[in-house]
Amino acid sequence: MSGDGPDFGARRDFYTFAPESLAQDLPDFEIVREVGKGSMGIVYEARVRATGHRVALKILPPSLTLTERALARFLREGRIMSRVQHPDIVGFVDQGTKGRLHWFAMEFVDGVTLEERLRVGPLPVQRACAIAASVGRALQYAHEHGVVHRDVKPGNLMLRAGEPGQADDLQRVAITDFGLARETGTGSMTESGAIVGTPMYMAPELVLGGTVQANTLADVYALGATLYALVTGRPPFEGPTAQSVLKAVVDRDPVPASRLRHDLPAAVETMLQKAMARDPSQRYGSALEFAEDLERFVRGEPILARRPHAIVRGARWCAQRPLLTFLWAAVALLSIGAFVLVKERNRNELERSLAEAERLLALASTQRDEHDQPRSDEQRRDLLLAAVAAASATIARDETFAPAWFVRARVHHRLHQYGDTIYDLDTAARLRGGPTAEILHFRIDALRQQGDPTSMRRLQQDLATLLRLDPSANTRALVATHLLDLAEHTEPPERAEVLARARDVLAHAGDGDARADVARARILELEGATDAAILAMRTACLRHDGDLQVHLQAAAMFERNGLHEEGVRQHAVALRLAPDAAPSPQATPVDLEALSRFLGDVDRLLQSIDQKPAAPAAPTQRRD
Repeated sequence: MSGDGPDFGARRDFYTFAPESLAQDLPDFEIVREVGKGSMGIVYEARVRATGHRVALKILPPSLTLTERALARFLREGRIMSRVQHPDIVGFVDQGTKGRLHWFAMEFVDGVTLEERLRVGPLPVQRACAIAASVGRALQYAHEHGVVHRDVKPGNLMLRAGEPGQADDLQRVAITDFGLARETGTGSMTESGAIVGTPMYMAPELVLGGTVQANTLADVYALGATLYALVTGRPPFEGPTAQSVLKAVVDRDPVPASRLRHDLPAAVETMLQKAMARDPSQRYGSALEFAEDLERFVRGEPILARRPHAIVRGARWCAQRPLLTFLWAAVALLSIGAFVLVKERNRNELERSLAEAERLLALASTQRDEHDQPRSDEQRRDLLLAAVAAASATIARDETFAPAWFVRARVHHRLHQYGDTIYDLDTAARLRGGPTAEILHFRIDALRQQGDPTSMRRLQQDLATLLRLDPSANTRALVATHLLDLAEHTEPPERAEVLARARDVLAHAGDGDARADVARARILELEGATDAAILAMRTACLRHDGDLQVHLQAAAMFERNGLHEEGVRQHAVALRLAPDAAPSPQATPVDLEALSRFLGDVDRLLQSIDQKPAAPAAPTQRRD
């Protein structure tokens, strides 16, 4: 702008202000530079004169204040940001008006957007998944506080600049631009049925139903589309016009990410398919569910998401090729007849019935209902009981449908009905021809909760089986944790042998697993090296800050050793992570004969897994 002063919209370029005019209108701020423009205002880097703090100052051009809707949306953006104060969401500072000039100040994030980072190329897969997990947890926080972002995309996610020498994978992310965000339970600022957002990352239901369909699952889809871009280097849909992109979003699935990136793990492909399912009921039930599955992948654990059934994939393929599908269906009808149709219908009904059980189970894990009201324990129990009924109805239709038994087992586990959990898991394992690692994880926990001698002997058998199926760091840590629980209730001679075996199990677990770090600290404590154990546990708390089990174990150890204030602090952290968190009971009966057999099984397994004739390669971890 020339030195004639601001024209306040008289010219076509009404998004430009002269710094000297802003300095007069906003004397509390020192304007440093303009950092960006958008349809809803200009963002400047500024300093608060009183404190010297750097802030991002967003200003609504005076010409837009003439539009009541634009002004209301601008004011609402500031109000929404003040509601969602989270480490991974840009922080709100202040908001105000000076004449026709409206502004709000927010935290200045020194860094680059992921859109800018993608110009270099796709991100490493582990890094991309860690970023998406952080964003998912921040979105869950916003959802629980009644806010749906509606425009999640790489351009609205900033990588904070790290400290000098800090590794890239330690950089934090910041969600920005709540200009299109919606407060649940309130009226929309957009005309009914209007489409808002960025077409390449927009959920299909938003295209078809406009803002009426803007719920939390639309943000889950957008986060999946963002992760797709991070690992492939391009958005899931592209086209010459916005209309062509929107049509593609509604009519077809994106190109499988593995075709664009051949080294992409199958687990990531599976998570992308679930998060970006065109049917919202087939997606993750919440942003938190998506984040937790991403974190499992990053830790090298099996994910919970499963690839869509072949029938579902076939239905999508057919929807994208209607003419070919018609010809194929005609041939199929003539050759196979009514029998196949009846069988297909029955299978679809089974999957729909089971999907309802999974949906109810996912809802029971959320803290707020669809009306943004806190969900009570009684309401969660009612949802779980309804999920049991839905899964049982599916089993009544077909007792050989193994997924239904597994889903019902998960619901029984949430209801603390461990006997029923074990029965359903046994049935699922028999129908599958043997237990999977996922079945074993749930059954081990249920047997531990049962706690009787028979259950403990069977638990030891399952641990040995799991170690054989999945010799990952997480499984080794689980076996070591069980050994330590037993060591707490054995006499010194047997205890020394059990502790030595626990060290052997952890020898190849690496240093990055949270459960393994806790187990090493407990070994030191049981060996009498209390000071070293406490130091190791404090290190684990710092290294795995935010891990519920680490904070719970730390609280218990500090309490046992008289560090009551530190124990209370760690327990408070655990309660913030999970309000109903409580330490698991550790009183475990010890059958010395069964323990001896278990130690022998572990010895043989470790010899076959760890002792290679040549230099051993890193154990392959199951991620899907």
